[in-house]
Amino acid sequence: MSKEGFLFHRFQSFYMIRDKIEDIKRFDEVLKKLVENEMGFLIEKSGLSDQLPFTERLKIKKHERPGPERLRETIEELGSIYVKFGQILAQRPDLIPRRYCEKLEKLEDNVPAFDWSEAEEIIEEEIGLDHFENIDEDPIAAASIAQVHKATLETGEDVVIKVKRPGIDEKVEQDLKILEFFTQQAEKHSKIAKNSDALKFVNQFSSWTREELDLEREGLNAQIFKENLKEEENLKVPEIYPELNTEKVLVMEYVEGVKCNNTEKLKEMNIDGKDISDAAVKAGLRQSIIDGFFHADTHPSNFLITEDSKIIYLDFGMMGNVSEKTGEKLGLLLLYLINEDIESIIDCLEELGTLEENYSRENIEEIVEEKVLVLKNTSLKQTSITQQMFNLFVDVSKQGLKMPSNMALLGKNLVTMEGIALTIYPDFRIQDSYEDIVKETLKEINSPDKLAEDFTIDLIKNKELFTKLPTKLNNKLDSNDDREINITQDSQNIETLPAGLIISSGLVFAASPFYPPLAILGFGQLGLGLYLYRQSD
Repeated sequence: MSKEGFLFHRFQSFYMIRDKIEDIKRFDEVLKKLVENEMGFLIEKSGLSDQLPFTERLKIKKHERPGPERLRETIEELGSIYVKFGQILAQRPDLIPRRYCEKLEKLEDNVPAFDWSEAEEIIEEEIGLDHFENIDEDPIAAASIAQVHKATLETGEDVVIKVKRPGIDEKVEQDLKILEFFTQQAEKHSKIAKNSDALKFVNQFSSWTREELDLEREGLNAQIFKENLKEEENLKVPEIYPELNTEKVLVMEYVEGVKCNNTEKLKEMNIDGKDISDAAVKAGLRQSIIDGFFHADTHPSNFLITEDSKIIYLDFGMMGNVSEKTGEKLGLLLLYLINEDIESIIDCLEELGTLEENYSRENIEEIVEEKVLVLKNTSLKQTSITQQMFNLFVDVSKQGLKMPSNMALLGKNLVTMEGIALTIYPDFRIQDSYEDIVKETLKEINSPDKLAEDFTIDLIKNKELFTKLPTKLNNKLDSNDDREINITQDSQNIETLPAGLIISSGLVFAASPFYPPLAILGFGQLGLGLYLYRQSD
């Protein structure tokens, strides 16, 4: 390329960047930090090396590809949302090598606290200081988005006040735009980035992070999560004070506990490890299979263990969602893994994922057989059902069966809860417990009452169909006045009758709390179905 051509290309790139990113100084700072830490290959792979001075570009050529530890250090030095991004990226071995994931899991959000005077001013402006008898000026925790102060309400309850950092919205927005821009460029210049849907992952992260900036939304998430887990005795979500919550301030119950990865301290505590372990696994499964609303930020610091043997959930800024159908499929997938049902596992994966052009069922079968073999040849105590399921999601995604992005986070949530169970109670027999808990969970979502409730909703949705059905049926019968209608028992035909027709009618009759109206409708549905079925012969 000629000198003039290079300069034109550089200026063109500059204006393209200027159009996407307002804070060019921060953008240059990120580029400089990457080069300093021998991570310049990321700039090169993104097609942005022409934005560096000539001497810096020469450094990139000399650098060897750095290891996982250097990546972790670079992310920590960049700070802000890059640390959070690294922690989430650590949960995606389908996007980066596993050895990098292992290092990124150790990322710590070490940021200095901001002055109490600023926090005090925000609290005063948002909700007023008169609600509190006292507030500790020194924060008990500080992170990139907010810091936490212990306080006592004027009514006597111990609480914590989460206060958003001043000006953090603008800083986060600029870093997200830089991250999004880098990824867009990477997908243009790297087939690996494009094939791994890197931009889709970054956009999902950006969406979560923007939501996390709204502390009022986090409070609402916590309330929903608390309601979902209210029947679980060994799980606790701190009480939220919605009347004191705003976009910048969140007030919640203060709860003491030990971090779930502090094994030494946990050994000193007189806790019921078996009950906590069962609760941890059941919590993960319930969120995934029944509630469809799960904790997506499964960092160890977000879980505490109390003296009275309870698991405390913290930080509800990042939550994931799955549909009821997906949740049920996930539960069945776990059962199929436990029972080594390879064909059903593959069928389930195909229903959960998206089949791409290079998909081959034979290749997927090899992967599934390998995972089942690992489970079969490992002792019950050491077997990790969820880890194998998580590995399954990762491996099949590379073989033309693309899993939804929330599957990786959901799988990681289950792996984390299983890890907590084993940390607290090393004798926890994973496979035995999982089979019982999964069956119990699936039973709950397929209970007669639940099916009857779903049937009622369907009736309401299809009200017009059911109100017009008698007239249509009568017209159909009138048209057959001149012919004899024989309904005889035909065992061969009955055997091929869709089973759901009979089962749904029976369940509605036997279990519905709305009996007798739904029972009559249930048998009416069966009778109509039999008639139409016979007429179709």
